[in-house]
Amino acid sequence: MVRQKTFLVLAVLIAVAALSSAAFAQDAADEPVITPQVCAEPGTLTMWVWDENWAEIIGNAIDAWTADYCPGATVDLQVQPWAQYWDLLRTNAAGGTLPDVFNMNQPFFGDYADVVLDLDPYLEAAGIDTSVWGTGMIDPYRVGEDQYLTAVPVNWDTIAIYYNKDMFDAAGVEYPTAEWTWDDFAAAAEALTDPDNDVYGAVVYPEYQAGYANWIASTGISPITSADGTECTVDAPESIEALQFLKDLEDAGYQPTVSIMGGASADDSFNFWLAERVAMVAGGSWKLTAAFEQTTFNWDVVQLPRHPESGRSRSILHAVGYVASANTANPDLAANLIIYLGSDEGQQFFADAGGVAPANPGLQDEWIASFGDAEQNIQAFVDAIEDSQGVTFFGEINDAVSQLPVNIYDLGTPVEEAAQQACDAINPYLPH
Repeated sequence: MVRQKTFLVLAVLIAVAALSSAAFAQDAADEPVITPQVCAEPGTLTMWVWDENWAEIIGNAIDAWTADYCPGATVDLQVQPWAQYWDLLRTNAAGGTLPDVFNMNQPFFGDYADVVLDLDPYLEAAGIDTSVWGTGMIDPYRVGEDQYLTAVPVNWDTIAIYYNKDMFDAAGVEYPTAEWTWDDFAAAAEALTDPDNDVYGAVVYPEYQAGYANWIASTGISPITSADGTECTVDAPESIEALQFLKDLEDAGYQPTVSIMGGASADDSFNFWLAERVAMVAGGSWKLTAAFEQTTFNWDVVQLPRHPESGRSRSILHAVGYVASANTANPDLAANLIIYLGSDEGQQFFADAGGVAPANPGLQDEWIASFGDAEQNIQAFVDAIEDSQGVTFFGEINDAVSQLPVNIYDLGTPVEEAAQQACDAINPYLPH
């Protein structure tokens, strides 16, 4: 999720960053993905985070950085609680007094894109190939015509389909694979729907990250707004196609309405799945712990189905990042610290702490191993990273984003009309 709870209770709910195992898997004996650099000159930095658990982990990493890579450097690490964090950051940005380094959240980044440091020169000098992080993890932190990168990611979470294997077995339906398509998904939803027992085949529309936006992204368009945040895309033909596909499943009786499910949140749909009222549900990697602890049936996960024409399966990915103030008096030092915190060595502190899992792609196997000898395809969440879609909405348009699925999948508003209503609500907040 991209709400506050994502960052405050991530200790056991969020995934560690990684990329497709076929292209990016790394054995312990391989070369590091991101190597720390010795600083050119020590100095003093301030750093803000919004979570005390993060502060402890990052503080330990900073101690190692100063001991091994930048002796004599000091970092004033401060916790600004979430409830005050963004107000303080906004005030300091307006006054030109931002901390040297601070955590950034994708949905809020647009407000700070002009006041953060371009990290590309430092990443290039360190020999870091930024593509190792995957599209969704870093694209929202790119700025300008040159699309320079301003953040090193901290963490990630992606979306996949959780499915009830017992229901598949009872209906004689083959388990889905990473190559399944929208058509395959629709056929499975039909076959798994059991009106006599009040069971639905699927529920995949609620909310932005865990729902309808993934289907829009797989068409190849940026959901809700364009990548540069200047245009509403809800009423684009690709978005209409995706929203209508999901509406057709509901009209056919294969998906429940919001009212039947009891709410339009990802928690509502996931609980519906836990209650064995639906065979397939779109859910985030942060739901794995709940699935392991609360299911009473056999289950597994699989990547989202592929669009029949684009061939793409695209998960909405959310990631927090480390950024530096463009006005920092020590840009070289700030960038050096950020690179360390994003390195294999720096992010190992997150992996060892068992809290918020690190974004470094070299640590993917450790995250999967943290679930023990699980038979489920947890790798599906990792594989979803490579061609993922970063978060494309911000706080001011949250009401329109949340109301869209209610209008379509509960109130019965025609898709094109609901899409136009959403854009009418969103457009006033977009730059013109």
